[in-house]
Amino acid sequence: MDGKFILFSGTASSSCPAERLDAAVKFLDAFVQQILQAGGGFVVLLGDEDRTKGDDGKPCTFDWTILRAVERYAESTTAAPKIYARVVMSDDAWTSRMNDGNRKTFLNLQQRRVLEVERIGRERFTGGEYRRVECELADALIAMGGGKGTYSVGLEMQELGKPVLPLDLEIGAFSEDGEGALYLHRELQDDASLFFPATHDLVVDQIETLSLRSGQIDGVARRAAEMLSRELNSAVPASERISRVKRWLTLLETAVGKLLTAVGVMRTIDFIRQLVGL
Repeated sequence: MDGKFILFSGTASSSCPAERLDAAVKFLDAFVQQILQAGGGFVVLLGDEDRTKGDDGKPCTFDWTILRAVERYAESTTAAPKIYARVVMSDDAWTSRMNDGNRKTFLNLQQRRVLEVERIGRERFTGGEYRRVECELADALIAMGGGKGTYSVGLEMQELGKPVLPLDLEIGAFSEDGEGALYLHRELQDDASLFFPATHDLVVDQIETLSLRSGQIDGVARRAAEMLSRELNSAVPASERISRVKRWLTLLETAVGKLLTAVGVMRTIDFIRQLVGL
């Protein structure tokens, strides 16, 4: 997991029950701890932090939840500073999209030199563009809740050959436009090789242990981190996959060439035999 970065995608409905939101936050706090302790980091999108309805509304977008967990880890560790998060944000997010508390968290982590910041010009800051940048910066995806955007991120990560771990906690989507992570989770059960190309057999054998419906949140966080780590350590890098394909094509071309040459020689011998009447 050392040097690998996990992208989180997903939101909760503004009417999500408080106990489910609490479970989501508890899981993320534990999962962040597991990944950072293993030497990994996170890719997060920073902007607004939407909340559930009511005066005591809880956050139903989770990037700041993750970054606050990163902040707690950075403040408690005695290790030398390293990059714990790759931050994607618009170039005006600093002034227009962060509240005072979140701005303080961002500044604190910047000053500790544990953030990489990828700024996207406001004229280019669209859902498609920031998702593209997030997927490029990430080595794996974990998804919870969310709608069409979360589902699209899952497909894009699959196309890049990167592992995708969708969770089964039913928290809805802030945009109320579908069941992003839940739909991906059903597809994981149907064909795990699309989600964990290198270790899908092991994932299938243990898929029930990843259920947040079990109530064993800390255990799920630990197993999720272990499964992603195992996949990332087993996966063949894209550059090596391309190199292997090139080698296979070269071998195939050589073999076909030799076969055609051999066929040509045999035809020539048959022709000579016919000429001399053998």
